[in-house]
Amino acid sequence: MGNAATTRFLAVLNETESNGASSGQRLCQACVRSLPVSEAAITLAMPGGRWEVLGAVGETAARFADAQAATGEGPGPDAHRFGTPIRVADFAQEAHSDRWPLLAQWNRVGVIGSECSIPLRLGAFRLGFLDLLGVESVLSDAVVYSEALQVAGVITTMLLTDLTALSDVRADGDGIALAPWGEPSASAREIHQAIGMIAVQLDCTVTAAYARLVGYTFTTERTLADVAADVVARRLRFPPDPEPGALRRHQPDPT
Repeated sequence: MGNAATTRFLAVLNETESNGASSGQRLCQACVRSLPVSEAAITLAMPGGRWEVLGAVGETAARFADAQAATGEGPGPDAHRFGTPIRVADFAQEAHSDRWPLLAQWNRVGVIGSECSIPLRLGAFRLGFLDLLGVESVLSDAVVYSEALQVAGVITTMLLTDLTALSDVRADGDGIALAPWGEPSASAREIHQAIGMIAVQLDCTVTAAYARLVGYTFTTERTLADVAADVVARRLRFPPDPEPGALRRHQPDPT
């Protein structure tokens, strides 16, 4: 049964043309086409406690993945940390609890409905998580749930390299090298570039620069990718405060 799900997923993936889509988007497209789900997203764990959205299919999935990546909260990060799938029958109801307070305040999530986050891990190596939205069948049917786990396992295998450079792997298994399927999307590369630019502007570490980017995005109605695009285009810059430790005031670039 699991083999059938794997075969179906790989067949769909093979039929999916790139047409400008990133590798992560193609993996998500194959999930939506081979499983009874409406949307999908893949998020990877990065060094320094950051998260990176590898790809998403569906506007809600994309915004949900962005919110989880920014806040570090949600069923996806929990699935990654605990190493077990997190299934949510009604996310809107769950969001009103104290389980994920920052995520609940991230007002760009929208209505999710049913959701399932599956960790992408192989033994001690933890890559991130797969979000599946519109998963009523996954929650109610043990066979479909098993198939979703099988697909997540295939994605994990595809993202992993041959692991010949184990000495470079972090002790906690995060941030390991990825095969071509793990190539960052254009928006992810832009976020990387924006973080570097903010680090230069503030003369701070990459971790601190990422925190500033997230903090600013939290005050807006936009996504990390949207704000990063403004930073890269020099429409937005983060000047340092004259007083150490003061809250930095973000101003548009005058150029």
